[in-house]
Amino acid sequence: MKMAGPESLSDVELLAIILRTGREGKNVNELAQEIMDRFDSSLRSLCNASLEEIAALDGVGLAKAASIKAAFELGKRLYAELSKPRTLLNSPSAIFEFCHEMRFYEKEIARVLLLDSKLSLITYSDVTVGTNNQTLLHPRDVFRLAVRANANALILVHNHPSGDPSPSRDDERVTLSIAEAGKILGIKLIDHVIVGRENYYSFRAAGKISED
Repeated sequence: MKMAGPESLSDVELLAIILRTGREGKNVNELAQEIMDRFDSSLRSLCNASLEEIAALDGVGLAKAASIKAAFELGKRLYAELSKPRTLLNSPSAIFEFCHEMRFYEKEIARVLLLDSKLSLITYSDVTVGTNNQTLLHPRDVFRLAVRANANALILVHNHPSGDPSPSRDDERVTLSIAEAGKILGIKLIDHVIVGRENYYSFRAAGKISED
């Protein structure tokens, strides 16, 4: 699995990894095959079986049955997460609306919005907490999150507790450094939006982030 990945394994082999051990007279792969045979080699049938039904199988027991049920539950939750419509952040106004609560923060917060190739939100994270008039943001912190989330692009957002969203020289410097780092890493900076009390400033709308 280490070389080819889990997708290269059969259902029986994956089940054997979940089981971890076999029973007396059968190794773990043989036990996994026996379980799959019991449920007609159907993952759906195994998934729909009760905890007690699986635990009652020879050599399985409650602990192994719980591991099997937990694996299926994680799969269900992943499917539910992937099936949810994602938030589309394709304009400064949409970004401002999504982060509207930042208008009332008393300290500067830097938020990174991580996007897929269609500019839909994957996840977001508040990466730094500053003082009442500045925040410290390093490209390393931003792109560590982006790489971990397998993001295609990102948006920076931070607030100005003063209520005035006009960018400072530090804001411009940080924007440029992250945009340049993104070009190297292949993770595009779509925009940097500064949230004020009643309005916002978009670096892209101001022409300070290139379209390419």
